[in-house]
Amino acid sequence: MLVEKKAEFVRLFHEFINSYPNTPAGIRHTTAYNEQRQQGKRNFEAISSDSQPVEDLTEAVLLQLLPYSKSANNLQRGAWIHHAPAIKKDLKEWYEGAKWTKPEDWEKVASSILNFIRCCYQNPTQLSAACQKFSKKPYSKGFQTGMLTPILNALRPDNFLLINNKSRQVINYFANTSYSTKLTDYPALNLVGHQLIKELTPELNQPGIPALRNDDLFDMFSHWLVGVKKYEFSKEKLDPEDEPIETIFEIEEMNLQPEYTLTQCAEDTGIETETLTFWLQALKRKQQLIFSGPPGTGKTYLAKKLAKHLVSGGNGFIDVVQFHPAYAYEDFVQGIRPQKTDGQLDYPVVNGRFLDFCQRARNCEDICVLIIDEINRGNVARIFGELMYLLEYRNEEMYLTSGERFGISENVRIIGTMNTADRSIALVDHALRRRFAFISLSPNYEVLRRYHRGIDFSVEGLIKTLKQVNQQIGNPHYEIGISFFLLPDINQEIESIWKMEIEPYLEEYFFDQASLVNQFRWDKVKQQVGL
Repeated sequence: MLVEKKAEFVRLFHEFINSYPNTPAGIRHTTAYNEQRQQGKRNFEAISSDSQPVEDLTEAVLLQLLPYSKSANNLQRGAWIHHAPAIKKDLKEWYEGAKWTKPEDWEKVASSILNFIRCCYQNPTQLSAACQKFSKKPYSKGFQTGMLTPILNALRPDNFLLINNKSRQVINYFANTSYSTKLTDYPALNLVGHQLIKELTPELNQPGIPALRNDDLFDMFSHWLVGVKKYEFSKEKLDPEDEPIETIFEIEEMNLQPEYTLTQCAEDTGIETETLTFWLQALKRKQQLIFSGPPGTGKTYLAKKLAKHLVSGGNGFIDVVQFHPAYAYEDFVQGIRPQKTDGQLDYPVVNGRFLDFCQRARNCEDICVLIIDEINRGNVARIFGELMYLLEYRNEEMYLTSGERFGISENVRIIGTMNTADRSIALVDHALRRRFAFISLSPNYEVLRRYHRGIDFSVEGLIKTLKQVNQQIGNPHYEIGISFFLLPDINQEIESIWKMEIEPYLEEYFFDQASLVNQFRWDKVKQQVGL
């Protein structure tokens, strides 16, 4: 490796170690290697020793020896789910639509794949000959390195590197090579990859690095560099036959959420990493949590930042819904919606926001987060209905009112916010409390102090005033939070904030004690806040 390329690798690898492995996506990635290898090996052994009919063997080879993405359909079909999936939808539909394979050819396709895998497994030194022989068959069209190397790696990880479009690009870049996705390039690419990883061993074996094989660590680094960091490589020259296969199904895989570490979350929220870790542990245990507190304590802001960390580096997503008194089961879960079709009025059952969210989440491998803002402003028991049961029992399904069976997948997380100062809302019932972890927030003056550090503003005077106001309120559920004052131009805005937001709130709370409100009028507090 060239000296400048090695220095670049060291810099990027250090960034990778500090940003990805300890994220939720990174932890799932770490555990996937051994689990998926073991499953792939079990699949191969079962197929090799089975005496099932040829048509059943064909389906088994296509579904259980090739790498699939995690989706409800693929799980239901018993496909081999892999962290580097080359197949995201029906393989036969894909190949027949591209006119690479005819329906009557699948038995021969599966037989060729199985013979190729057996040959490599039994004679790893004959890899080059096996790749050449398979590629010459008329049924090998479309089966490239990303399709076939996951099972080879599962069976003989010491001999065969897992190569997909990400690791191929990284090897080519740092080894200054230009191997394509063709299977005939794999033997040389495999050899170069092993040499490169051996050369980088001192950098890969450092304190604080996940306990992984060096080749797995390099593969995870490649995933991060291409899929998460979206590193700009110099443009490669692709064979015209390579591009359709590599773009159709890998673009979606590479469209991952940007990295957002726990350290970044702590910096943005002002909450210590230890506290955030404690909250995340509670969310992992319960799968649902609620931030509760008075106005201005940053409940929604925290929910969004925590959600951003949870989906960091993965293919999950975040959605936001707000409850209100008119919000109903029909809006959230499922209900009849009149529709006019061809001049006729129809009454179809239409999915609500949560069912749509869950259906999208089933097609994702990583965590998806639904934020429910002002969760207690709606009638939660009525809105959730039978889903209240499924929040607690994620491995079960229930019939909805439409007769459809439904369950909430394990990758769904729910974060709610609850304003404790809203007198128009009812108390949250015990059924909800049992299913959510509750995190109570109070005014965090240190966040306010850090936000205005270094500017010409008497933040200590403001903090002193807020403490006096909250002491006079005397109820933690109604205290005034600090987010009202997290503005860069606070000197110009504070009078307007105090008169138009703080004073009306105090007038409502002390509705029968005008003298207390008068103590905290702007003309009384402006000198204390330095104006």
